[in-house]
Amino acid sequence: MTGNKTRRHEKFKKILLDKKRKMWGDLREEYFVKLGKEYRDQFDNPQDLEDLSLLDLIEDTGLAVAHIRREELTRMDEALDRLEDGTYGLCAECGLEIDEGRLKVMPFAIFCVPCQKEKES
Repeated sequence: MTGNKTRRHEKFKKILLDKKRKMWGDLREEYFVKLGKEYRDQFDNPQDLEDLSLLDLIEDTGLAVAHIRREELTRMDEALDRLEDGTYGLCAECGLEIDEGRLKVMPFAIFCVPCQKEKES
């Protein structure tokens, strides 16, 4: 790898790992601390049907958010794999380099903006 490419590689590896650590931390905080404290007593005490319906909704919403975060974490792992095999930052459609600004905002992006727009239309 050339010096410039090595620096880019290391910069994006740090961005990906930092974002992944933050996502795991947020997930742990939300589910193991917040939900554990706030809802543990409600699940332990008998409630009427309306209370149980609300708790079911809260639990379902929490599971949906956890699913979304799990998918993001999977995409982060895939991005780290692409970084190691040298394909990170290259559009999976056209093969051109994905803009660095896009990768900073969405480090697991696999398409450049024009190809992403084409896929969405």
